[in-house]
Amino acid sequence: MLISFNSFACDCDCEGDCSFSVISNRNEFVALIKVIEYSDFLDYEIDGYDKKMPFSMTVDIIEKYKGTESKKRIKIWGDNGILCRPYISNFEIGKYYLISPIRIENDSEEGKKGDYDFFACWTDYLTVDFENGIAHGEYTQRKNKISLKEFENGIKK
Repeated sequence: MLISFNSFACDCDCEGDCSFSVISNRNEFVALIKVIEYSDFLDYEIDGYDKKMPFSMTVDIIEKYKGTESKKRIKIWGDNGILCRPYISNFEIGKYYLISPIRIENDSEEGKKGDYDFFACWTDYLTVDFENGIAHGEYTQRKNKISLKEFENGIKK
């Protein structure tokens, strides 16, 4: 029996509504961030990616909407091919994102305690057009963009 890493890693379904509005209201931390750099890299290749694959990224918190995080700069870890996380290569250096990640509770090879990660089966980040103040992606099951002002007014703190 053959099992590919990709089907094993993210063979998941979301139970119910896993849009950003639901996830951000449920999770403890929500912020607007800017990607500063790719911080850690995998020492092997991932099929279909022709550069050195980033495994983590360092981000600046531009605005914290919810949570107790006090640092202005945090690290977010991505997928290594088997973790059911989005690849960090999906995030562009210098770009902005609305995020609702999960805090990592224990040190491991997949991340350090106090850092963060995403879950590939949820919509826990949206791309942001910072200049125009609009977040794009699955905000709700019927709404694929929201202004940052409207988001700020609606987030449950």
